Amino acid sequence: MKVVRVLVLLFFGMIWLAGCSNEILATLYRNEIIPDDYRYGDLYRLANLEEFKDPKAECPELPVSKPTQKIALYIIGDSFTEKQRIDSSDFAVTTYTWAHWGENLHFKLDTTFHNIILLESVERNVRPHFGAPIANIFPDSSTFITLPSDTRIMQRLDRMFASDGVEDRLNTILFQFDHMLKFREMKSWINQRFFDRTDPKVTLSGDGSTLAYYEDTDSTLINSSYNYVSDTEIDSLVAVINFNKKYLKKLGFDDVWFSIIPNKATVLMPTYGTYNRIIDRISRHPKLMVPNIGVMNEFRKMKQNAYLIGDSHWSCAGQRIWLEKVNLLVLGNSDI
Repeated sequence: MKVVRVLVLLFFGMIWLAGCSNEILATLYRNEIIPDDYRYGDLYRLANLEEFKDPKAECPELPVSKPTQKIALYIIGDSFTEKQRIDSSDFAVTTYTWAHWGENLHFKLDTTFHNIILLESVERNVRPHFGAPIANIFPDSSTFITLPSDTRIMQRLDRMFASDGVEDRLNTILFQFDHMLKFREMKSWINQRFFDRTDPKVTLSGDGSTLAYYEDTDSTLINSSYNYVSDTEIDSLVAVINFNKKYLKKLGFDDVWFSIIPNKATVLMPTYGTYNRIIDRISRHPKLMVPNIGVMNEFRKMKQNAYLIGDSHWSCAGQRIWLEKVNLLVLGNSDI
């Protein structure tokens, strides 16, 4: 019995340890010991509503023209352009570098290339990203990505043992297997059907056809499509975008562009609240001096086809619209 107790303690101790560490969790993913908990969509992962279960699929390869000159494309982006969704083969460029807004991009420009940088932001992050000048890009002796340094051990320990993070990781380790999801779906169906309740991090549209991330819809948050934005703040956001262009040009980039991807709720839940029109107000601002790669009109025509059913991100069709616009601009075939 002592041996059994020790084994049980070791087993649950290892589960607890994995729940405290992103590194251990990543190792479990890589070795396929636990399944990808985003395989049916990030919104399904939260809501567990069966009708929004949307198995992940690879997008068809995009036919891309060869550039007639050497072109280097750099993107500072959100999750819409992350490496799991988009890579160098999707662009009509010679070299491609991507960094998240939360990472540091160290770069060395090759002056024999036409160097382009694109600042991509999902709508919910426009105010955080463009509320202050860009500060995560640095000229260096070579091009590479780093994470922001954090030498304070107490901050690392706080993040490791924070209840939300630990709970989320334990949920991934214990309850994201297919046989467990059946029970979670049953529970979610009962809560939604009889008590009109869903996970607090998602919003179900009135007709039940659309699932959105709560930050899109909670009007008390600056990320929301329905949070009030003053004209003065729009002026400030445009001023920062213009400043970023001047700054990045001084660093040696030949072209500086930006792009704002609409929140899912903006396109599919237009009557949920009073829309702040932040994308339109920025893109039409008379003082804006930076080319904008916009997809709002196309997405509104596409409606649900622009987004994944169980995910907050764009579908392959929506992604293709954006990529085609970027490539037209890269090849000089667009005058936006």
